Amino acid sequence: MNRARPLIEDFPAHPDGDPAGALARAVRERRTALGLSIADLAKRADLTDAQVRAIEAGHAAPTLPLLTALSRALNTEA
Repeated sequence: MNRARPLIEDFPAHPDGDPAGALARAVRERRTALGLSIADLAKRADLTDAQVRAIEAGHAAPTLPLLTALSRALNTEA
């Protein structure tokens, strides 16, 4: 039996809203509160500027190690 894969629209919305968007806002707000540029944060977290931009735009699904690196770079608890 060949079943088509369900479309993303077939799944209910995430119960907590938009987790990627919430992460994006939190990272950007903390970075700016610390007076860091994207390049500064990227260097602190051992990431590329493009990776930080993608996270802040809500276009990334960061792994746990990446979230840990961001947390440390932003002086927050992991």
